Amino acid sequence: MTNLEKKYYNLKELSPIVNLQYRALKERVKKISTKYENKKDLLYKKGNKWYIHCSIVKDFKRQRQPINYKWFVTIASRNQFDIEYWKYIINHHLNKSLKKIDATTRIKYVIEKHISGKHHLHYMTNFRNIKTLRTIMRQDYLTDTTNNMNIVIENVYYVKGLHEYFRKKNRPVLLK
Repeated sequence: MTNLEKKYYNLKELSPIVNLQYRALKERVKKISTKYENKKDLLYKKGNKWYIHCSIVKDFKRQRQPINYKWFVTIASRNQFDIEYWKYIINHHLNKSLKKIDATTRIKYVIEKHISGKHHLHYMTNFRNIKTLRTIMRQDYLTDTTNNMNIVIENVYYVKGLHEYFRKKNRPVLLK
């Protein structure tokens, strides 16, 4: 009998179908079991195992959708700017400017300190329009010659690798 022909799944069988870890499914089944308390034909526990009817598998699917990051941006300056300056740039300039155009924009950033002692900014964004992103990046105080800003915008090819890089260096911040 293939998985498509099965009428009931246990949590181990359900895990790859809904793309959740076994442990997450155990937590989810506790919450969902109250919903189906009076419908033992759809969800029941026999011994140590839960049995989930194929018609309610949708209730176990991952609810949070991953963010599809498109661009990785690095902004560095030859001048010495503190962390507060970089936070201002990301929060009050970039995030607000991008969200005015597209409210679904998400930014995940990290501020690093170079061995020279100067801070610089890395961020990923799901903002789609590269021309508009470049225009926003060129606005006065980012490209002011006195700040000597160096801005690099690259496509994101390996999101998982970037997430690992962000975690390794500092605690990344996700702006919503």
